[in-house]
Amino acid sequence: MSTRIVALWSTPEDAEGFEEHYASTHLPLAKSLPGLKNAIAMKALNGPYYRMAELEFESADALGPAFGSPEAAKLMEDTGHMQETFKTTCEVLTFVDD
Repeated sequence: MSTRIVALWSTPEDAEGFEEHYASTHLPLAKSLPGLKNAIAMKALNGPYYRMAELEFESADALGPAFGSPEAAKLMEDTGHMQETFKTTCEVLTFVDD
């Protein structure tokens, strides 16, 4: 059963700076997570969120090693940096396939 982590970003104060950092730093960090099966990043056209990213893993059991890794520590550090720098928030949800 696939497991997905979904990150929902609010609108940043500096969208241009956010986009530059997101593409050059944050997304590559996310894609470096061990066991990652697929990654999708999208920009919202409407609604309460600015951006969404979906990280897919083979199973819930794959999340522990992935998020206990040095790569995940760098990703989480960068998430905090982005929230502070660009005055945005990131909500994270976990989903499993039925």
